[in-house]
Amino acid sequence: MTIKSSALDVMRGYHVERIPFIGRMDLWYNYHYKKGTLPERYQGWSQWDIQRDLGIGIYGWLGPDLSIYKLVPRRVDIKTNTSGTEKVIEYRTPYGTLRSRYIQSPEIIEAGILRGMHVEHMFKDERDYDALLYYIENTEIVENFEEYGKFADFIGEDGIASPDLGRLPMHQLMHFYMGYERFYYEINDHPDKVEELHQALLAQQRQVMQLAVRSPVTVLHVGANYDELLTPPPIFKEYFLPFYQETAKLFEAHGKILVVHGDGEMRELLRLLMEAKVHVVEAITPKPMTSIDIRRTRELWAGKVTMWGGIPSIILTDEFSEEEFEDHLLDLFRAVAPGDRFILGFGDNVPTEALFHRIVRIAEFYQEHATYPINL
Repeated sequence: MTIKSSALDVMRGYHVERIPFIGRMDLWYNYHYKKGTLPERYQGWSQWDIQRDLGIGIYGWLGPDLSIYKLVPRRVDIKTNTSGTEKVIEYRTPYGTLRSRYIQSPEIIEAGILRGMHVEHMFKDERDYDALLYYIENTEIVENFEEYGKFADFIGEDGIASPDLGRLPMHQLMHFYMGYERFYYEINDHPDKVEELHQALLAQQRQVMQLAVRSPVTVLHVGANYDELLTPPPIFKEYFLPFYQETAKLFEAHGKILVVHGDGEMRELLRLLMEAKVHVVEAITPKPMTSIDIRRTRELWAGKVTMWGGIPSIILTDEFSEEEFEDHLLDLFRAVAPGDRFILGFGDNVPTEALFHRIVRIAEFYQEHATYPINL
């Protein structure tokens, strides 16, 4: 079986002869490629060819710029000004002007991270409700299947290409439009106004989901970066759970697989993700980076959700000894045995300071022990 076909089977709950290993290495690769510090053997190689050589499946996450759709504002005058490491975007509407600001530090640029830090959000206070509602209601969903097809063709059967369908409607308000602090003030001070924006985003995101089920894509990435403090269980249960349940039902009717990017502190959200009927939680990041325990999570999900991840990126660095590193690998494989509904991966990316010999060692350990059923 190919890496892609075995991963799809695992996501659907089937047993495979070898547990898939699919991981993201773009952070590490971009940093060392730009600095000219890739391992000698791999100088001049592409990231994906390095992964192919190591036997690590490719996770082709298609971010917003390469997804299967684009958000195109209409009847909104957008002005972008870039100066040094700062980018300012103004959105001029009949109800006022909204303004976002991003900053890229030299360290972020050096690491090959394209998106800057979002330091000023579009929504500032209650005077911006009408302008933001106008902006949302006048943003069109435009199909972008061709770009996805080119990207997926590069990966082929050596991994999974999964387009990002965006954050859930209320999470967009929290993360992108308002910022978390302002959001929690607004939902308490102006709940009706917040709900009006939520309904507009809900209508928009439902269009995205309908477009997704018409697409040639099987594995679809819906929502990301949850944290039990920023998106606590009561909020998740009220605003996120119903959307996920609705989307899972839609996807299942069309043979699609719903993946959630789950690399945060989510111990209190794990049960809700299962209730949400999601098929896969990708980038699971356990102890010592979070309080998530792999064994307890496997018991909780009871074969209903596919776990993808398990390797906390910090153990790839010199903060942990070689003995601790080896102990973690052994314990992880014992925790997920016999290996059903599990895809080995990084939580969530190989860091820039990773020790390369440890990446090689994981690939070797995987080759030695990933035959189903795991018996260690």
